[in-house]
Amino acid sequence: GLRPLTRTEFLKWLSSAATALGVESLKGHGIRIGATLEYLLRGVPFDVVKSIGRWSSDAFTLYLRQHAVIMALYMQGTP
Repeated sequence: GLRPLTRTEFLKWLSSAATALGVESLKGHGIRIGATLEYLLRGVPFDVVKSIGRWSSDAFTLYLRQHAVIMALYMQGTP
């Protein structure tokens, strides 16, 4: 029957897909940061993203600084 997809099973599936495509597999933390970036690029407020990602601090903003160049391209057309 159907059952919830666990983190472990998801990462196994992702690793197999990456291997089949001949690309480097993503890790759980990278996916979390990527999702945070995606929410912010879609205009979701920081406090909401913090809550969705269950971030207990503003530490995620440190990771986002690494993506400043990427974010700048998308934010130029967005107020």
